[in-house]
Amino acid sequence: MNTRFIALSVLVCLGAARTAFAEPLSAEELFRAAPLGEASLSPDGRYLGTIVADGIDTRSLLVFDLKDLTPAALRGSDEEDISTFRWIGNDKLVFSFTYDKIWSQGLYAAQVTRIKDYYPLNKYDASVIVGVPEDRPGKVLIWYRSVTGYKTQAARVTELDADKKRGDVLVRTIKGPNGGTVDRWWSDRRGELALCRTWSKGRFHLYRYAPASGEWTEVPLAPDATAMGMDYDTRYGWVVAFAPGKGYELRRCNLATGALDESVLTDPDYDIGTGALHFSAPAQKLAGVTYVQRKPVSFWFLREFAVAQASIDKLRPDTDNVVVDYDRQAKRFLFAETGSQHPGTRELLDMGTKSIRGLGDAAPWLKGRPLHPVKPMSFKTRDGMRLEGYAAIPDGASAAHPVPLVVLVHGGPWVRDTALYNPEVQFLVSRGYAVLQPNYRGSSGYTPEISRGHMFNFSRMHDDVTDATRAFLGTGIIDRKHVAIMGGSFGGYLAVAGVAFEGDLYCCAVSEAGVFDWKRQIKDESDRVESGESIPILDEASNPAGDLSRLDEISPINHADQIRVPVLIAHGIEDDVVDVAQSRRLARTLKARDVPVETFFRPLEKHGFFNYRDRVDFYHLVEAFLAKNLGGATLTTGK
Repeated sequence: MNTRFIALSVLVCLGAARTAFAEPLSAEELFRAAPLGEASLSPDGRYLGTIVADGIDTRSLLVFDLKDLTPAALRGSDEEDISTFRWIGNDKLVFSFTYDKIWSQGLYAAQVTRIKDYYPLNKYDASVIVGVPEDRPGKVLIWYRSVTGYKTQAARVTELDADKKRGDVLVRTIKGPNGGTVDRWWSDRRGELALCRTWSKGRFHLYRYAPASGEWTEVPLAPDATAMGMDYDTRYGWVVAFAPGKGYELRRCNLATGALDESVLTDPDYDIGTGALHFSAPAQKLAGVTYVQRKPVSFWFLREFAVAQASIDKLRPDTDNVVVDYDRQAKRFLFAETGSQHPGTRELLDMGTKSIRGLGDAAPWLKGRPLHPVKPMSFKTRDGMRLEGYAAIPDGASAAHPVPLVVLVHGGPWVRDTALYNPEVQFLVSRGYAVLQPNYRGSSGYTPEISRGHMFNFSRMHDDVTDATRAFLGTGIIDRKHVAIMGGSFGGYLAVAGVAFEGDLYCCAVSEAGVFDWKRQIKDESDRVESGESIPILDEASNPAGDLSRLDEISPINHADQIRVPVLIAHGIEDDVVDVAQSRRLARTLKARDVPVETFFRPLEKHGFFNYRDRVDFYHLVEAFLAKNLGGATLTTGK
């Protein structure tokens, strides 16, 4: 990796205003890397670290001394990017970098004052930092998610000595609980290993670690409760449980007995457990929680955090302002300011000096450009359930001037769409297409009936997307003969399922890295995990009552004879989540039946397109494909 200092002007230019342009938004400007990415403060608040994109697609690590804004940096290259970093002291950090955007190149450490003299702790494996022990400076707890290959790593946490520049940095290895697949680890508030969550026998299990004995004990927690993290009192953790008639409740849990304290926050409709907890070191208490309702929300239990939130909200009333980080004394707060028409801004609020400092924009070249609002909507399914989604409408759309529609279906499936800025939405709506993003059943963040009751009922998810589309056609502003469906990963499956099973609804489909053969997908999943381990989809596939028992029935590859409209199929050749062979087979099958098919297969890409040139080329192809098969908007531009 080449290293050099990046001039201070890099950060300055991130926040610089741009002149408005009249021409439509281009793929080149919408899909270039955000110049200001992940950011965090050192524990003492002196340094600010951030991942920046230098140019259009090279990610580097930039660190500022906030006393005088002196910069220090590690610069990426055409092949190598710094992907993530973590503070392990007031003036020391560890970071990872990737090769060709997809291959992990290990974990490295560096002092801020000598950042170009970095050294390896591990050279190849993909890792997650579990904790940084406060009482043992220089030590760091690591979970190796994969080890130089595709197999899932065994359940263990590795402690490394980040102060060692040479020789063996391994301190010890801590084995996890017996049985099941490790899903997540937590450290306590002092950075020591504390909790582990596994999947086994059809549900999640939470275990508590005893450092003295090295033993794990299962926490007697209700199966539907979500662990959120440890309290300062190590006898307790924080969980979110659902109470019928009340909703989701944030409660403190006795880890020995499973007993729950009274709720400190209740939400009847949205899952608090999808968010993040914040703690105050000076007060040794839970400070608050941030999560997403229809938009990001923050609830604070301590005055200093509430005052900081109120201060930024007063100064920036037109954006959703979310705490990203804060120093140990809760004096300096780093905020991300976002919105459907706002790609993102980072600002540092200093409560000690009562000042605010702009740190930069995620896409400064879009300032003054015509971004469209994204609005929440709801729809009723065929069985009477009320679900949510989001819609973006091009200027001038009306009953007199109906517009084509793109149903943009999220992947996962256990995630959800929000109203935050999405370059894909802006790309489509700027070309005259209305965009509908339905949060079908299984989408995270809603009540258990919505988010958990049908987690593997893939045919029900397809029906929900169909019902959302038909409901949206009822607005009268959509040209019913020009409706497309588009998605990636599980969304790619739903896109092709849409044109296979709803022949009268869509006129074309776009699929990126989709699943079309569920038997093949489950076999591939089985081959990727180690013997004796289990993952949810494999358990469900072996459940006679589960939706996945009907694998042939719900697999579009077995119903290709029902597809009669054009399909664009895209896939990364190195994909280790969904084999590219599935997309190649679907393309061959459709071509043999004389169905119009276009393909986009790219080497050195995994599950999605991570290289800038590939992203741009893909969306140019999407633009041409939709223009040919969906048609341009029949509206006048807004005046």
